[in-house]
Amino acid sequence: MCRHLAYLGPEVPLAEVVLRPARGLYEQSWAPRRQRHGKVNADGFGLGWYPAPPPPRQAPDVASEAGAGAGSETGPGARSETGTGARSETGTGAGSEDPPEAPEPARYRRAVPIWADPNLPELAGAVRSGAVLAAVRSATAGTTQDESAAAPFRDGRRLFSHNGAIRDWTRLPAAIAAAGGPGADSPLDSAALLSLETHSDSGLLWAMLTRRLRRGETAGGALAALVRQVAAVRPDARLNLLLTDGATIAATRYGDTLWYRHAPGQVLVASEPDDEPSSEALGSWQEVPDHSLVLATRAGVRVIALRPPAEPQRPSTVRTDRFSRPDSLSRPTRSTRRPDNRLPADGGSEPERLTMITQRPRFTLDDRLPADHLAKALRNDVASGLTAEPKSLPPKWFYDAHGSELFEQITHLAEYYPTRAEQEILTRRAPEIAALTRAGTLFELGSGSSRKTRLLLDALTEAGTLSCYAPLDVSPSALEQAGAALVRDYPSLRVTATVTDFESDLTLPPDAPGPRLVAFLGSTIGNLDPQQRAAFYRSLRRTLSADDVLLLGADLVKDPEILVRAYDDGEGVTAEFNKNVLSVLDRELDADFDVDAFAHVALWNEQQERIEMHLRSLRAQTVKVPALDLSVDFAADELMRTEISCKFRRESLTAELAAGGLTVRHWWTDEADRFALLLAVPSR
Repeated sequence: MCRHLAYLGPEVPLAEVVLRPARGLYEQSWAPRRQRHGKVNADGFGLGWYPAPPPPRQAPDVASEAGAGAGSETGPGARSETGTGARSETGTGAGSEDPPEAPEPARYRRAVPIWADPNLPELAGAVRSGAVLAAVRSATAGTTQDESAAAPFRDGRRLFSHNGAIRDWTRLPAAIAAAGGPGADSPLDSAALLSLETHSDSGLLWAMLTRRLRRGETAGGALAALVRQVAAVRPDARLNLLLTDGATIAATRYGDTLWYRHAPGQVLVASEPDDEPSSEALGSWQEVPDHSLVLATRAGVRVIALRPPAEPQRPSTVRTDRFSRPDSLSRPTRSTRRPDNRLPADGGSEPERLTMITQRPRFTLDDRLPADHLAKALRNDVASGLTAEPKSLPPKWFYDAHGSELFEQITHLAEYYPTRAEQEILTRRAPEIAALTRAGTLFELGSGSSRKTRLLLDALTEAGTLSCYAPLDVSPSALEQAGAALVRDYPSLRVTATVTDFESDLTLPPDAPGPRLVAFLGSTIGNLDPQQRAAFYRSLRRTLSADDVLLLGADLVKDPEILVRAYDDGEGVTAEFNKNVLSVLDRELDADFDVDAFAHVALWNEQQERIEMHLRSLRAQTVKVPALDLSVDFAADELMRTEISCKFRRESLTAELAAGGLTVRHWWTDEADRFALLLAVPSR
């Protein structure tokens, strides 16, 4: 997919920008952490630099530079005046002197991996510059493989790089011409295509952008217009563009990641952050929202949301819940573009034409599960569990509508302490968690109603860092109810919900701003056995970036009498909850379980330090499951396990997290030491 960066600041050796930063561009050639397409960028690299650093200039005024003053938004860390740390006295840039033009840049490009060039370290250590653009390449199929295809591309004083890909790119000019609209009247013809500096999608974009710049369009306006043109006919194109003239950086985020860090006198814009610690001298990394334009100078940064004309919402569609019963709530509308609603091509510098990408609704729901996923999973689990020795059923099948209501009652029982204990910790520690994580996104596994999560949402909102809540659950109705309530109660929050099973799909939403706080609460981790937990930790570790944090809730080992009472209450609610799984099987698989022929059992497994819930057959009986063509014999007093709930000790839990690539940084308990919340980060 490629990675790239642009730097403006004090004159430094090129190696300080490209080679030496931990997890910087050099390492991103073989180990990118946030790249969404491809895993290695080994098809070439390039460095471009300006021989003398141009003098500082004021941050660009958006109205004159990009024409997006009306309705524009600033991204994380960007000021609303003229950029981070800079103010415009006139509001338009009028009256300020234009800086001298930067000298033409030099380039060094190779068609080998950046780590395979033995000359680069010496060159990059000797050459100094205050303005640099560098890139490592992962080639699009069917493109030139020699060094002419390696960014940066150059035209006069401008350097350019493209991080992305365009499907069927050779036919792109013809598709733009066929689409019509301003700016499509003079597309590149066949002769122009043949005369491109390089045969690649990036080379084509550069030729199209150069045409705009040569006829006087501003850098920001030209980039935005080009992305609009291409997106209109190739909506799946990935168009992270990076342009500099040695004094200004203009960049787009469209389809992959983009970050910046700014400090007085310098700015760095990059595909992904390095691990150099934040400081007053360097600034701190800020993520650019998707579908944004960035305008940056040494004096400041502007992040501008690029929006298209609003389109009418489609009627909501009705879906069914997890067991294929009619769902009372309609599904939220998705931000999909109608086929007949083309994004207009841009005529050039008209201010109102800068906006382009569909404004996302504040609540979206991504249903990743096939329509029959849960039905198939239920069949597989029941078939394998009832034919195993001993018999067992996974606990997730407790939770149909009635089971969810019963569990809600359980959380209020005097004997059931985990919910109250965890809430006690969150009430006391949520502000501290917010300060420690500075999370831009709260990502929650198995969120359900998200009620308890509001303590974290409140703290992160108060801290001023939160912009997105991303719950994950198998129940669309629970997510819809929670999402509707949250966008109502948190006016600045975007809720990006995902319907999936975290045991098989642990992918975070791709546009979730970082840092990300992954919350796995309620000691749900205890429902997994040691092997399942190890697999979960490994999967989570692959998902997390260096600045992401796991918030894990874990029930602790304690007096067995307290534990057993929590799972076998005096009112019999837990017993009804346990036996409800048989009703689910009767209803969904046409089974003939006699619910009254089974008794609830909760016991403490001392050796494995876990509570086990079972159903005990009160007599010898045979149960038929017609949907599976299965007949199952139960002996009198035979146990069928329906849930495990592992309990933890600090030392052993810390050790198993470490084995999974996670390091515990903070550990808190309630006053009675019954329950723990911990923060863990990816191990170095």
